[in-house]
Amino acid sequence: MTEKNEQIDEDIKCLAKFEGKNSRVVITDFDCALFKAHDNPPLFIIGFTGVGLVGTIVSNELIEQLKMKQIGYVLSEDLPPITLFYEGILQHPFRIYYSKEYNIIVSICEVPFNPGSYIDLSRTLMDWALHHKIQDVICLQGMADESYQLSDKKPPVYAAAEKEILDKILTQGVIRPPSGVLLGAEAAMLNECLNNQLNGAVFLTPANPKYPNPEGAALILNKISEIYKFPIKLDTLLKQSDEIKQKLSELLQRTTEMHSQGPLKPFRDLYS
Repeated sequence: MTEKNEQIDEDIKCLAKFEGKNSRVVITDFDCALFKAHDNPPLFIIGFTGVGLVGTIVSNELIEQLKMKQIGYVLSEDLPPITLFYEGILQHPFRIYYSKEYNIIVSICEVPFNPGSYIDLSRTLMDWALHHKIQDVICLQGMADESYQLSDKKPPVYAAAEKEILDKILTQGVIRPPSGVLLGAEAAMLNECLNNQLNGAVFLTPANPKYPNPEGAALILNKISEIYKFPIKLDTLLKQSDEIKQKLSELLQRTTEMHSQGPLKPFRDLYS
């Protein structure tokens, strides 16, 4: 690991750049005193684009509601050449935010990873977390289930974690799954936690790959806020969930009506 542009501090070296083999963390607006203002190290939450957009939804909601400030971004040769913009302003697709008030870091990546890029990116980001004495790292993931439909019944929230924080995670009605396999970027991050002095955890909820799941994201967000004691409002996410349910219900009704009418006539006969 190559470290550059150091700003010396009593306990921690602030790094403008923290480099891996093919990726690096770039800190653009940060002061070591931010982390030192709290007795405990910051909570680190990581959200990626995945099934049901669960990670993306939770991360964006945290950034907005806690009024988090962007302190940097992650660069990698392995990320696809995609640039985002919001309200006409260009944004890095892989960004890092921090809430000084609640001592929470959120890293959000809004583009899919290229195959084979997980290891270097996860190692670089987790090494950066270790450097800043972070302990708890939370990943978010939707569990792919094409049979899952948004309904009035709340989807379950599952969690798997390292022994050091398992008891804390499995509160507030969070369910421990008996067994399972994680894949993708979240798995790479958690593997790095297992290999280092980081307490990794993943929160999961069923999601249909065909549409976003704001309801599941809201429930995960609620559980994390209760466990780690920070305020959150779920009104917007639950409203989005209701809107998606309504649209899906209307689509299903139209599809059923079309099928009940039998096969469509050939186009040339429609106006006869």
